[in-house]
Amino acid sequence: MFALSSRTMLAALAAALFLAGCAAQGPHGTSSSSAAAGSDGASRDPLIDAPHRATMRCVSQEPVTVLRRVKEVSFACPDLDVSATIDEIRDAGWRVVSLDVGDEEERDNHVGFPVTITVRKLF
Repeated sequence: MFALSSRTMLAALAAALFLAGCAAQGPHGTSSSSAAAGSDGASRDPLIDAPHRATMRCVSQEPVTVLRRVKEVSFACPDLDVSATIDEIRDAGWRVVSLDVGDEEERDNHVGFPVTITVRKLF
């Protein structure tokens, strides 16, 4: 009888810990923090807080090469004073409107290309 009771308590404790972990998660599974949200609960991320249908240009901070794909490169977006990967920009509700590949550069025996993207905030 005692073994059944302790198993039930252990299962209840595991469920409570699981639910507590889920409650600490923000939208899309990211953990909420005071850096991402203010005391009023509003987001403090300029990419997320930008107005809908806004357009901006972002320039790759390193050239895109065989060793560093577009997905891995950070883009500087001076309109919002942020630097983010294309995945982070996309996840914040922006979509690529155009992508411009600049003139080739050679670094460390690899040819690379600077990339400029124009993005629009959809949601």
